[in-house]
Amino acid sequence: MKRKGFLVTIASPSGGGKSTICREILSINPSICYSISWTTRPTRGEEIDGVDYFFTDIATFEKKIKEGHFLEYALVHGNYYGTTTEFVEKCLQDGKIVLLDIDVQGVELVRNCGYDIVSIFILPPNESVLKERLIGRKTDSQTVIDQRLENSKKEIAFLRNYDYLIINDKIENAVNIVNNVLIGEQNKVDRYINPLEDFYNNR
Repeated sequence: MKRKGFLVTIASPSGGGKSTICREILSINPSICYSISWTTRPTRGEEIDGVDYFFTDIATFEKKIKEGHFLEYALVHGNYYGTTTEFVEKCLQDGKIVLLDIDVQGVELVRNCGYDIVSIFILPPNESVLKERLIGRKTDSQTVIDQRLENSKKEIAFLRNYDYLIINDKIENAVNIVNNVLIGEQNKVDRYINPLEDFYNNR
């Protein structure tokens, strides 16, 4: 039976685990299209251009902004991040779930674009765990970590705008809950285009 595509936005404060959750979801749910974001930040660890992000420079990113390529973009921690419109609309036309791993600013922008959106917010059990995870990544200076913790307060303030809150205490538990949310949302009656026609005519 044919279903409508929809967007899923997963947001969290830096260190909340959203990128890890997104990777795990993609590995177990083949019906999802992942929208790879563009960014001007440097690569971390073993990140691969075109797989984890499209890495680019500020001049190129700002050129794409002027040309209207982005569905949403934001300046976060001194770096640009953005989602291209073309990829999202192609997946939606194919009836796919489109997963956006974006920040809180991006989610608020996407809300205003008129798409069918399911929004999920990821939080660690408490602020102390968030701080431990940021330190444990060993990718940022103490100054950057302090900045991310301060920014997290502003991001968490948007929590009530989201459809679902998932507590990331253990990554496997959080992944299972997110995946169950997506399966449930995908099977809502109003997301089937012509269920009765498909039922009676699909022989």
